[in-house]
Amino acid sequence: MRPDPFLLGLILCLCVSLLVLPAAGDDPYVFAGGWSYDEEEKGFLERPGGITGDADGRVYVIDRDGGAVLAYTPSGEYLTRWGARGTGMILFLDPADVSLDDRGNFYVADTGNGRVQAFTRGCKIIATWDGYDYRRPVDVAVMRKGKTYVADVERAEVMVVDENGLVTGTVGSAGDGDGGLRRPRGLALDRDGNLYVLDETLARVTKFSPGGAFLLRFGTKGAGEGQLDRPEGLAIDAAGNVYVADSGNGRIVKFDANGTFLSAFGDRGSGDGRFRTGPFGVWVDQQGTVYVPDVAGHGVQVFRPGPASAGGPVATDPASGNETSPINGSCDSDTCPLVAVTNGTPAMPAATVTAVNITPYGTPTPAKTVPAPGVALAAAAAAAMAGLLGARRRR
Repeated sequence: MRPDPFLLGLILCLCVSLLVLPAAGDDPYVFAGGWSYDEEEKGFLERPGGITGDADGRVYVIDRDGGAVLAYTPSGEYLTRWGARGTGMILFLDPADVSLDDRGNFYVADTGNGRVQAFTRGCKIIATWDGYDYRRPVDVAVMRKGKTYVADVERAEVMVVDENGLVTGTVGSAGDGDGGLRRPRGLALDRDGNLYVLDETLARVTKFSPGGAFLLRFGTKGAGEGQLDRPEGLAIDAAGNVYVADSGNGRIVKFDANGTFLSAFGDRGSGDGRFRTGPFGVWVDQQGTVYVPDVAGHGVQVFRPGPASAGGPVATDPASGNETSPINGSCDSDTCPLVAVTNGTPAMPAATVTAVNITPYGTPTPAKTVPAPGVALAAAAAAAMAGLLGARRRR
């Protein structure tokens, strides 16, 4: 008996369709855990914003409403915090993002105060940049040899800044064309020193060379593949792939270094892997694990490539039995960091973030700097003494 040709064709079509259909669970990234704390606990995030980490996997999250930087282990164990709401040293108003240099110092875009603050993990202020060039800084990208990029949403360009906070040049210019910017929101550097600028208004990423020349742009406004809506966070992984916190669409969008769309993950809504608000930041560790602040959940959600695996970083209301002590052994301020100590050894190793250098260009413009508290007191004392001596001479 000869087989029915129609039946054979139907079977063949079914086999081919099975081959081309994606296998179940083959999502590009899947929810792998996360963490959050109750409001009464030290690790609570009122409104998480920017996020970054060091080469050892420590995760640092900005709390915009709390005016602080909080530190966690990769599994979500709370370690310490820096800052509180205010206008003084290591106090912040609506800070947008935090960055690290290659020595482990912090740079916070102190948006509400119109400045950038740099400080060590020992609560020692390094610099405060708040000259007239700074309006509402929202992100910082740090390089070696004292060069830094600062994004300000009220300037249609990115500032190039030296170690004293002086603006030595700019990248980009106002406009919609190649190299044009409207509202720069996020910054990231690849291993070659190329600068990626995320523009919230134009809903795209623009790539510049280390010298500030336009290279390419990608992303358009919308909700489709490779499209963005009110993006607010930017990160680059070890392979040079670009991740965008697509806050208007409630997801993370991934591109390669040439701007080709690769995948999107996350969704608008409640529950694991979904975001009711935001997300407003993203960070990728050396293993490709993606950390995303969760505003509605007051914590962080974690995603990994491929199917979810057991043992992922899942920690809800974690508790540590370790003792805590000041990181520098001498600070008793409420804003001085406390780090977990086990057998006398700090649990937060020095950061080893890789940074790059750029070629400076442009004409420096002056910017006001704020001296450290000790310097200001010494100057005031000297002025008072000079006044007393002058008065005695006049008598």
